[in-house]
Amino acid sequence: MAAIKNVAVVGATGKIGGPIVARLLESKLFNVTVLTRDRGRQRRFPPGVAVKEVDYDSVESLEAALRGQDALVSAVAFEAIDAQKNLVDAAVQAGVRRMIPSEYGNDTLNPKLAAFPIYQPKIAIRERCERKVAENPSFSWTTIQNASFLGPDWTLDFIVDVKQRRADIKDGGDVLFCATTYDDIAQAVIGTLTHLDETANRPVRISSVNTTQNELIAIAKELGATDGWDITHSKTEDLEVEALRRWAEGDHSDEVIAMFINRAFIGDGWGGYFPVRDNDLLGIKGLDREGLKAIIKLAIDR
Repeated sequence: MAAIKNVAVVGATGKIGGPIVARLLESKLFNVTVLTRDRGRQRRFPPGVAVKEVDYDSVESLEAALRGQDALVSAVAFEAIDAQKNLVDAAVQAGVRRMIPSEYGNDTLNPKLAAFPIYQPKIAIRERCERKVAENPSFSWTTIQNASFLGPDWTLDFIVDVKQRRADIKDGGDVLFCATTYDDIAQAVIGTLTHLDETANRPVRISSVNTTQNELIAIAKELGATDGWDITHSKTEDLEVEALRRWAEGDHSDEVIAMFINRAFIGDGWGGYFPVRDNDLLGIKGLDREGLKAIIKLAIDR
């Protein structure tokens, strides 16, 4: 498969999209174009990034912007996942050869997740890509699955809040899960675009480190966060039941979404831990315990 040179990015100002754009530029392998609703945001992007204003509700607008692009990387937020339908259609019509939809997170090929409403939009986009490949063999896709996000503003608040010394320990706290930094997610994009044949039409599974809630708390205490912990306990099976009930009643709050997510990546066998990963193929070195400690220290001190 011919090398990728021109790469378009959607959602480039977000926590995932920002590092992706930075790493694409840093690699010096690609010409980077950002698609945005507001061209006035151009000042927010590094020098060397082309900016094209688009209408995400118009396949024609997106197709015109994607003409000449070899790859499309989407990092749209959870609320905009469904809007990628037009991106998929436009990418195919424009001749884009590889699309990376915004599916960062859990293993959506795990059949258990198909029953959760928060994952159904992601699954629908992947299945749309699969249908387009069958119709247009020159088109291909890759999804990046990283389980949990690892950073002071996500894992270390969402799973264990080491700053506030607060945690809800789920299923005993020793369930192993994968956690991935934003930088390693960006490296997975680089690795995918430089290993097209090996990553075609499949998910790649990555992890910076494999850890547990109890390990995160132990490290935080080792770093000096010893006193004043507010610890509660729950079972992800109970969270699943409660989340499904409340969602069916119309409660789509962040609290309910968090229940689904916790079941998905901490519940044993739900796809939050990848025994086989693509780190080596994609050039992801990951973190040792000292690297994990450094991130926890940042979270404590911020």
